[in-house]
Amino acid sequence: MSVITGEAVASIKNLDDKQVLQQCMATLRELFKEQEIPDPVNFFVTRWNTEPWIQMAYSFVKTGGSGEAYDILAEDIQGTLFFAGEATNRHFPQTVTGAYLSGVREASKIAAF
Repeated sequence: MSVITGEAVASIKNLDDKQVLQQCMATLRELFKEQEIPDPVNFFVTRWNTEPWIQMAYSFVKTGGSGEAYDILAEDIQGTLFFAGEATNRHFPQTVTGAYLSGVREASKIAAF
């Protein structure tokens, strides 16, 4: 998996998916010159920055931060409003895994009522 962020997003904005793959593979092979890096069996490119409600947003802990915000965001409100998503999973933030597991966590809370 590769995440393209910051100014690099603009550099791939007008590239098609195959060109993005080629650029990523070139970078990977430059980083690991001493190893043979095979082409991927399959690939897909998401373009979160084009989604009006998403725009490549994800949670992160700033330098020196504790990560406590993940726990705070995960707190339900009086057992009636529950929150899930990668930003509520301290152990797997910034990932689909974190989002999925937080959904399972909240579903378990709801089912317990």
